[in-house]
Parts: sequence; structure tokens; C-alpha cells
Amino acid sequence: MDAASDQVIHSMFEACGTASAAERRRLEDEIVRRHLPLARSLARRYLDRGADADDLIQVANLALVKAMRGFDSGKGSFVPFATATILGELKRYFRDHCWSVRLPRRLQELQVDVTRATAEHWHEHAAAPTSAELATTLQVDEAQVREAQAASGCFHAASLDVSTRSGDQTIGDVLMDHAPDAYAHVDDVATVARAMRDLDDAQRELIGLRFFDQLTQQQIADRTGISQMQVSRRLAQLLAQLRVALEPIAA
Repeated sequence: MDAASDQVIHSMFEACGTASAAERRRLEDEIVRRHLPLARSLARRYLDRGADADDLIQVANLALVKAMRGFDSGKGSFVPFATATILGELKRYFRDHCWSVRLPRRLQELQVDVTRATAEHWHEHAAAPTSAELATTLQVDEAQVREAQAASGCFHAASLDVSTRSGDQTIGDVLMDHAPDAYAHVDDVATVARAMRDLDDAQRELIGLRFFDQLTQQQIADRTGISQMQVSRRLAQLLAQLRVALEPIAA
């Protein structure tokens, strides 16, 4: 929101203080109406976590009303206050309603705090915080931060029907290939599958050829038309990338 719009909203809040009951309701409705796109935008950030979209938008809209009623126009701009209020209510909704794997409440609450502190660090420093920096900010042990980061996938369970590579095999297929004790590996496979979501199709294909089809580097080179040395270098880079992605979970 630009400075002019912000000033208009500020003036509307000030007018509420001396307006009649009917006029106050009209001003409050207008403030909420102008900020509904903000609420919807913030709700959409959480659409990939297993919650219903309509429920998220409803939570965000109600949080916007809560922010409007609790805002003090003498303490800054409304948008930052509303944003913090809406995000807080969305995270509380996930904490209370959307954990498919039930974790201890202290860990649920810390995971929400870690998410908030991470977003604030990104905003201030344009970089991801380390677990040590988060621990300092939240005044908790670094081990607790790592535990909360590892819990970030618990809003919804990983399905055994999810593909681990470009549509060829599901997690369940891989596990059955290792029968009879296949399901002892479900957690490991699901964890790696989540990390592989950030890879492109070519990278997932390379991982699949080496570790699922169990081809040698030379066989991969013959199939893909690149040299064995290039295969070796790309695999090394990909494995290093996956180790970094899995570090909070493995710690």
C-alpha cells in the first residue's frame, strides 16, 4: 500500500473515534473491504499444507477483522499490524487443527515460532537464518530449533502413492521392492522424496538412474549422451545439495 493510501486508512481510523455508531460501522467495513486482498494473499501462502482453501481464507478474513478492532492508529501503520495478526491466526489454525502427525504441543508452538522468526530474518537480511541464529532469536537451544525444523512436514502425511521421480515409481513401489521389511524404510524414503521436490526433471532423472535403476556412471553417460566425468560431477553436486536440504531433519 502506498503512502497516500496509508494516510487515507489512518484518517479513517481517527474518524472512527468521534463517529456515530452507524458511521463507525461503515468506516470499519470499508477498512476491512480495502484489505481483503491482503488477507487472501496471506492465506494463499499456506495452500500447499493440506488445509482447505476456503477455511484458510475465512481464518484470514476473521483475523483481519480482529486486527481492525485491535489497531491503535497512534502506533504506526495498519498493514504491518494486520499482516502480523493474520499470519499469527493462520499459524495458530495449523497448530490447533492441521497436524496429521500429533506432536507435543511445545514442539508445535516452537515450530510456529521458528517459521515466524525465519520469515522475519529473510525480510531483514535477504538470507535464510542458521539454526544457531534462530536459537538466539527465540532464546532456546539450537537442538530444539533443529527438532522444530524437522517437524515442518507434519501438517500433512506423505502418501505412499507419491512419485519419487518423474512418474515412474511411487514411494510404495520402492518399499515393496525391498520386502519383507520394506516399511521400515518408509520414513527415510518419504524424507528424501520431500527433498527431491526442489530438483528439476533432469536432476530427478539422474538420481533415479543411479540410485533406483542402479546404473553405473558409465551406463548413465551412455544413456544420456554426456561423459562419465560429467555424470560424476553432477551426481556429486546433487548429493551435496540434498545433504544441505536434509541437514535440519538428520540433525
